[in-house]
Amino acid sequence: MGISHITLISIPVTDQDKALSFYESLGFSVTNDHIMTEEEMPPEPDLRWLQLGTTTGDTTVVLANWTVGGLEPGVMHMSVAADDVKALHKSLALKNFDPSPIFDAPFGSFFNVNDPDGNGVMVVEEKK
Repeated sequence: MGISHITLISIPVTDQDKALSFYESLGFSVTNDHIMTEEEMPPEPDLRWLQLGTTTGDTTVVLANWTVGGLEPGVMHMSVAADDVKALHKSLALKNFDPSPIFDAPFGSFFNVNDPDGNGVMVVEEKK
């Protein structure tokens, strides 16, 4: 009994396509993209459900341009794991996403970067 894993995290955004470009640069890919019906999203049908996942994880994210639990764009923060922080850092910098410098910590190397709405993402290469 109890929770087995996190299935979904909602990330509030203002422009789903702009946010999608950022999250794809991190390595996420679209797992579900459709317009919701009245049965799925009463009383606000016609909203776009844009769900992203990673290649190895059970947790997905939804780029929500509607209010989720009172959250506004720019207030979320999450941490994600990467196999090669230096390569991902370089790739994001080349795309003008402005990542912080890379830091070394007891748990691994990491940097921080914000999505286009200011939601924070800490990218960690965990020590093995």
